Amino acid sequence: MESVEWANFKLRVDWIGRIYTVVNLPPEVIYSPDAPDQIRPAYVLEETRQLNEYLTRLNLQEIVMPEINPIPDSASYLVVYKPYFQRFSTRWFLMRLGLILVLIWSQSKFGTIGWLFGLLKQVYEFIF
Repeated sequence: MESVEWANFKLRVDWIGRIYTVVNLPPEVIYSPDAPDQIRPAYVLEETRQLNEYLTRLNLQEIVMPEINPIPDSASYLVVYKPYFQRFSTRWFLMRLGLILVLIWSQSKFGTIGWLFGLLKQVYEFIF
């Protein structure tokens, strides 16, 4: 992922695959009497617009979600793009694990996967 654009956006990746960068607020945003603290995240979103377009070109827009956190005692925000899980729970994990165990058991007992591949091959040959 070490492209020129990656370096221009100063993106980094941690050991679990999160993409992150730091957005520093300029003095005109920090010290402006017309800009309360509530609009600072809006400024950060505007600054990350080009980064979001870059991630869209990489086809990552559907699998990562941005999280914006202020960095304590500074005028900066940490923008972290984390993988998006709709539902990751114990039940979801146990259901998938159970499905995998049933497939392994049926393969060892009955040769199910080989039978399915044979069936798919016959259907493919019949159609084409």
